[in-house]
Amino acid sequence: MKVSYYIWGLMMVALLVMPACNNSNNTPTPRNTTNQNLLKTWKVSQVLEGSLDVTNEFSQYRLTLAEANGNKTFTLIKRDGTSLTGTWEISADETTITLTANGNAITLNRVSITASELTYTADEQGKTGIVNLSFTLVLA
Repeated sequence: MKVSYYIWGLMMVALLVMPACNNSNNTPTPRNTTNQNLLKTWKVSQVLEGSLDVTNEFSQYRLTLAEANGNKTFTLIKRDGTSLTGTWEISADETTITLTANGNAITLNRVSITASELTYTADEQGKTGIVNLSFTLVLA
């Protein structure tokens, strides 16, 4: 009797293991590891320098974030209309995005991502030096 339970148990294990071994497609599928809500083209809805609204100065500002086959790329059209391209990374807790272009890094802090809105703070060159701005972006 014990032998039949043992054989039955081995058969059950074999049945559970066999489907996992029968993988006819040995090519790994690339996974996007990023919050899919982030992978869009964004435009400015509001930019604040402290409590001062400076949104009008950013009418040309666009940020496009993409990810394909594990490669994360961005295009940033800055407020003066010039374009910057490079790679980006996001922290595990999705609160910091680092844009890297030509060896220089731009850090977006206090990031919040929804399907229709991206918010963050970033340092920008102002008329009197570096200023911290709060950005609210919406779908372009």
